[in-house]
Amino acid sequence: MDSTFLDDTICAISTAHGAGAIAIVRLAGNHAWSIAERLFTPQGFPHREGEPSLKTHTAQHGFIRDPKTADIIDEVVVIPYKGPNSYTGSDLIEINCHGGSVVTAEILNACLECGARLARAGEFTERAFLSGKIDLTQAEAVLDLIQAKTVRQRQLAVSAMAGGLGAKIKAVRMELLTLLTEIVAGIDFPEEVGDAPQERIERVVAESESALERLLKTARSGHFLRAGMKVAIVGKPNAGKSSLLNQLLSYDRAIVTEIAGTTRDALQEPLDLNGIPVILIDTAGIRHTEDTVEKIGIERSAMAVEEADFILMLFEANTPWSEEDSRVRALIGQKPFVLIANKVDLSPGFNFEEFINGNLGLEAGEPVAKLEISAKTGEGVKSISSVIENYVLTEEALKQAGGSLNQRQYELCNSAHHALRLVKETLAEGLPQDCLATDLKLAVDRLSEVCGESVSQEVIGQVFANFCIGK
Repeated sequence: MDSTFLDDTICAISTAHGAGAIAIVRLAGNHAWSIAERLFTPQGFPHREGEPSLKTHTAQHGFIRDPKTADIIDEVVVIPYKGPNSYTGSDLIEINCHGGSVVTAEILNACLECGARLARAGEFTERAFLSGKIDLTQAEAVLDLIQAKTVRQRQLAVSAMAGGLGAKIKAVRMELLTLLTEIVAGIDFPEEVGDAPQERIERVVAESESALERLLKTARSGHFLRAGMKVAIVGKPNAGKSSLLNQLLSYDRAIVTEIAGTTRDALQEPLDLNGIPVILIDTAGIRHTEDTVEKIGIERSAMAVEEADFILMLFEANTPWSEEDSRVRALIGQKPFVLIANKVDLSPGFNFEEFINGNLGLEAGEPVAKLEISAKTGEGVKSISSVIENYVLTEEALKQAGGSLNQRQYELCNSAHHALRLVKETLAEGLPQDCLATDLKLAVDRLSEVCGESVSQEVIGQVFANFCIGK
């Protein structure tokens, strides 16, 4: 990294654009303090001789003035942070002004006129990472927190921001790095140092492998919590798919009639399912038909199943299992699904196993759960939410890991895990210890990339490119 990069003084509007009660304009860098002193006039000016106009970590009321005309731009509260005790590690100034596009733009322009430059997207947090204030997992968690739309998304981001996830990855890395150092020392100085004890190598590799496996288990939950989960409701016509959609949404979104084939297209609706962002997809009933419009709807249903992460398969408990039901099951294939008997209110004494009687096609995979509901009355519908929640969340794994791996982190940790498996194979074959070093070093390097201990500028750029300007 070019040292002049961190010497620049940057500025940006850190709050959302538009009218509001308060907005924040941020300055950071070597000249942030002097620029703020030039622009800011404390209330009660002039102050005593020799007294600084800005005091670190102290909110001060006053006015921002135009650097050319000395005209007041706005009445503000300035909070300065003297580096290195700041978010970025350098001098950081936060100008709390009145919200609105005009006043914030004028204050920003005043900062630019005094020598600051406009910050790039995520540059404040990037500087926090580069100055060692946070690691790369914490930086990525900042973005997750900004983009959070549900309580669970927020909780996931905050846990990773606290550093727990990064600390666990760093602990594994340090154990492997120490072991690698011992092995390399033994290779370079065989008489003085000698081979590392095999029992120690086996123990460290096994413990590290287990720790990575626990971290890798969090990736699925993290993916669904960050990106959301597509859940398709499928079944033959008149199975109650639209009624179930309305029950889950708690309002009438889909048209419900007794006429089979009412739904002709796939409807998509967002749902906050106990903090899990879900997209519910109500599909057209799947059956053989000559109706051109209905055929198109069924084709779109097949596409919805293909794109879905999870399936709710409905069948009617009050009518025999049909060829159409089997066609629906075949369409689902290997996708995870819940088998739901609907209209149990019309079928007293319904027995799941007797009803299915081998017709489910279990060679394609068991359902995640079997449920009995009435989409008309709402009976049993809450259990669907519980099943989805239990499928998505591995709460204990998330708690132990202090967060969850995102896609970048998962791929690197998975690569490190694979390298450790190769180390175990090398040990099992009784090969010399110098054969272990390459794979062990690969595992260390991959974990170094996760936390940013050793990472390219290209990766850093990709991580911070999705941030907003001002954060």
